[in-house]
Amino acid sequence: MAEVIHLGDVLRARRKQREQNDTHRCIEILGQSLQVHLADLAQAPQEEWLVRATKIRKLSELLEYTTALL
Repeated sequence: MAEVIHLGDVLRARRKQREQNDTHRCIEILGQSLQVHLADLAQAPQEEWLVRATKIRKLSELLEYTTALL
């Protein structure tokens, strides 16, 4: 006996899978960027610390927000 599969369900499942893949990639990119900025902070002159630390905080908050979407 055949099973009826609704097209809307299939499309929603595909869209959700694409969104999750995109979110995982976004998390990966944000994590790499955060690591680079942390390494740059260690090498930066003291006058730049405040600006760089602010950027690192914003990146970490964005990473936390994006991770919570999963």
